[in-house]
Amino acid sequence: MVAISQSSDASSPLSRYQQFVAQGRLKADEGQAQAVTLLNALFQELANTKTQPGKGRWQKLFGRASSDVSATISGLYLYGGVGRGKTMLMDMFASCLETGSYQRLHFHDFMVMAHNAVQAARNADAADPFTHAAEQLIKAGHIICFDEMEVRDIADAMIVQRLFAALWNKGMVLIATSNRAPDQLYLNGLHRDRFLPFIEQINSRLTIHEIARGPDWRQQYLAEISNWHVKTLDDDCTVSLDAIFARLTDNEPAGPETVTIAARDVLLAKVAGDVADTPFAALCGVPLGARDYLALADRLAGLVIRDIPVLGDAEQNEARRFMWLIDAFYDRGRFLIASAEKPVESLYTGSQWAFEFDRTCSRLEEMARARFGSDTQ
Repeated sequence: MVAISQSSDASSPLSRYQQFVAQGRLKADEGQAQAVTLLNALFQELANTKTQPGKGRWQKLFGRASSDVSATISGLYLYGGVGRGKTMLMDMFASCLETGSYQRLHFHDFMVMAHNAVQAARNADAADPFTHAAEQLIKAGHIICFDEMEVRDIADAMIVQRLFAALWNKGMVLIATSNRAPDQLYLNGLHRDRFLPFIEQINSRLTIHEIARGPDWRQQYLAEISNWHVKTLDDDCTVSLDAIFARLTDNEPAGPETVTIAARDVLLAKVAGDVADTPFAALCGVPLGARDYLALADRLAGLVIRDIPVLGDAEQNEARRFMWLIDAFYDRGRFLIASAEKPVESLYTGSQWAFEFDRTCSRLEEMARARFGSDTQ
C-alpha cells in the first residue's frame, strides 16, 4: 500500500480539498470536485491494498516491484482546459502520499530521463532495453504522477508504447493530467499509426475523466492586470511581478528548476506548478533555438519574464531569441507577463530584425488583448 503521511495535516485528497474550500483557499468548483472524488477513490484503493505476510501493516509496494498491483489498480487520466486546476489537483493528490512512494514529474522531464535510460541500456547490451530502463526508472516510486502529458516529438512517440508496457509490468500506477483527451495525443504526428497502441494502453488501463468546463480563475485574473510593466527609476517592478507570480501560482512554494532541453540545461529562477518566473538573460542570453522555446512552452502554462532590455544591433542574437520565445508562447496559447526597460513598441532599436520585430510587437499586443492562458488547446 501507499503509506499515508503521518504529519499533523495528513489527510485524503477529498478531505484536503474540502478543507481548502472551507478556508477560502479554493472556490467550490463542480468539475474539480468530481475529479477530486476520483483521485480520492484511487488513493483509498491504494491505501486498502493489503499487506503481504511479514511486510508490516501496509504492503510496501514501493520498495520492490509488484506487478499484480498495476493489474488491479488502474490509475487515472485527467484532462481539461488550461486553468481548470489540473496541476493543483495533482499536487494535492501527491501531497497525501508518503515521501519516496511516488514520483511527481512533468511529462517532458520524464521522457528526457526515459531516453537516457533506454540509451544506457542499449549501450550496456541489455537483452531488452525497455525492460531494463523501466527497472531503473521505477526505483524512485511506483506511483508516477505526470503533469501535462503532451506528445509532440516523434522520438517520444516511437518509444512510449514499449516503455510504458514495461513500466506497467513492473507495477507502475499512473496518474496523468493533460490538456487533451487520449485520442487527441500526437494528433497528425508523423508515423502516428505506431503511436496508436500507446493510446489503446491508456484507454484500457486508466480511468479517463474530463474535468468539466467551469470558471477559469487564472483567466479572470489575467484579464484584470497588465502583461507589460515598464521599469522606472523609482520602480523596478519587482514588487508588482512578485505579487502577480504569487497570485498566478496560488501562493504555492516556488524554487529554482533546471530544465533540460535538447541536452542543454536552462535554469529557471522560480517555478511553481506550471508557471515560471525568470530573468530575460536566462532565456534569451543563452544559445537556444526555436524548437527549444516550443519545448519550454509545452512545459508551462505561462511565464513571468523580468528585466527585458532595449534590444539594439548589439543584441541581435538576444532579439532573435526573444522573437522565437514570443512565437512559441503565442503558438501554444500561453500567457506572458514581463517587465522591461521600454514599452513594447520602443523595445527594439536595431535594424536587422526591424521588420520581423513588428510581428513580435503585434503578437505581444494580441496576447495582452486575448489574455492567453485560456483553453487554446
